[in-house]
Parts: sequence; structure tokens; C-alpha cells
Amino acid sequence: MMNTIRQRHHGHVIRTSQPLTARQRDQLVACFRAEAELSQTMLGGRRRMPGIPLENVGRVVVKSYYRGGMIARFNRRHYIRGRTTRSEKEFDWLIRVRRLGIRAPEPIAAAHRGGLFCRCWLVIREVPAAASLAQVSIARPESLDALLAHCRRQIRRLIANRILHPDLHPGNVLVDPGGNTWIIDFDRARAYGRGHSRLAARYRRRWQAAVRKHGLPTELAAILPADASGGAG
Repeated sequence: MMNTIRQRHHGHVIRTSQPLTARQRDQLVACFRAEAELSQTMLGGRRRMPGIPLENVGRVVVKSYYRGGMIARFNRRHYIRGRTTRSEKEFDWLIRVRRLGIRAPEPIAAAHRGGLFCRCWLVIREVPAAASLAQVSIARPESLDALLAHCRRQIRRLIANRILHPDLHPGNVLVDPGGNTWIIDFDRARAYGRGHSRLAARYRRRWQAAVRKHGLPTELAAILPADASGGAG
């Protein structure tokens, strides 16, 4: 776990790299309580509130964690709390991958409320005016070559550092107006103990399966060559 600060506020535990003011904590808790129900977008099933202004920080996005599958019929929002919550795990991974030079959103805070069964939230700095790579591939197919080159470098760096993002697909890559690609949703990331070529193959299979399933442009499938070595590139 990274060296961070924990603050309690109205029943919530908020973990940050830097202390938050009471006003900032009030703003975040108000968002946690809002329970905004957002429609799902293509390959973007995680629920996120729209960007909000956080005093002295700028615009941030609050991510809530929801269960999927059969268990969601009985329990959509609560998780059994371990040593770290799901939001804290993602908070730590974002710090780690950013230190490795991988472009990912800046984590601002991880928060939870409850005891053994808790709800949790992640606060990240907003990537302004961003769209998913899946959306851009349809709206602006002429930009795909450059975007894939950007994205490929990010994935090669993950491979070089043996980091598995098990749900990496074109919906979990954001594209900003400058043509930079950002990898998001690291909550299930983990260290990968096997070889670089096996890790590259996992990334390739997951990515290509998403391209086929959602009928995305076939050019998107060429994210990694079959002989990818995992160099940071």
C-alpha cells in the first residue's frame, strides 16, 4: 500500500495522497450520496458520475463500483471489505502505473463507507473532453493508425512491467482532444508472474474479442503483433 493519508468525514473514510480540506470532503461526500444512475455506453459499463469541480483541484470524476452477474440481483453495491477496498486497490495501481510512465488518470482519493460490507468510490482527475477509443474508431476512423500507435506503446509498457489489466479493450482507453490515449479501469489489475509473450497474448485475445463482439472496425484488432516481446517501445 502506498504512503497515503486517511481522513474520516460523515461516516466515510477518504484516503488521499494529500490532505483534503473540510470543504473538499463535503463536496465528495455529497457526490457519494447522490447515487446518480447513468446509462451505459459502448464498452463502458462502469458507472461514473459526470465531472464535477473540486475546490482547488479542478474537475474530477467519481467512480462507483457496482456488481455484475447473478449476484447483482441481490447485492449491487456492497463488497466484503478485505485489507484494502476495491477503490483503494485501483487508487494504488493508478499511482504505480503513472510512475512507470503509463498514461492513466491521476487518482485524487479512494473512499469507502461501512464495516465488513462496504460501498466504495474512486475519485480521479477528469480527462477533459475525452471519448473512448471504441467511439473514436467509429466517428474518426482516419485517426486510428496514430491512436493505435499511442495505445500500443502504453500496452507494451504494461507488458514490460508484467502488469495484467484483465479487462483492457477499446472501451477502457480514452482519447483526449490532443490525440493522447489514456488507459482506465485498473481495479482488477494485478502482477503477472508468467512470461512477457504469454501476457502479450492475453492482452491480444481480450482486445480482439471485444472488437469482434461489438462490431468495431477491424483495423482496431491489430493492437499487438503476434510476436510482441513486451518492450516498452
